Amino acid sequence: MFENDDWKLAIEDTRFRQNAIVALISSSNNQALGLLRLFSVIALATATGAVTSLAAGEFSPTVGWELASLTLVLVWSSWQCFQALEVGDIDLPGRNAEFWLLAADNENDRPTFSRQYLEIFKERYQTNRRVSERQARALRKAKLGGIIAPLIGIAVGAVLAFFQAYSL
Repeated sequence: MFENDDWKLAIEDTRFRQNAIVALISSSNNQALGLLRLFSVIALATATGAVTSLAAGEFSPTVGWELASLTLVLVWSSWQCFQALEVGDIDLPGRNAEFWLLAADNENDRPTFSRQYLEIFKERYQTNRRVSERQARALRKAKLGGIIAPLIGIAVGAVLAFFQAYSL
């Protein structure tokens, strides 16, 4: 059986964990915003280059298609950033007034109150964990897209250049 100090330690430990996952969600939001800014600026530049090179005909169409493929991957990566930023039901640390009024009514039954507190924390932690995991998946895909975008652009350019060279 827990003593009063044990309940206090358990609640503080749980609260610390809840604060950590909320900080992780906030950090993931900041990462997603930073990547979104980067990807959208580069995608705009590559889209402009693709349209210019394909429409004006001043450059090889290979360059235009290479830039277009880069643009598509970066747009997909930007979408993944939006997915990471999707509003989720997160639970912030702390309790509402209703909970504390209930606790005040149970002034002599500290173990029951502490158990209720931890059970509610358990539910709230699971909610935050789901949001954090969803964000992590979307951020992983966005980062992967940022890494493979130049590789796909180079591959498309190489394939088109190969076919141009051997079709003459």
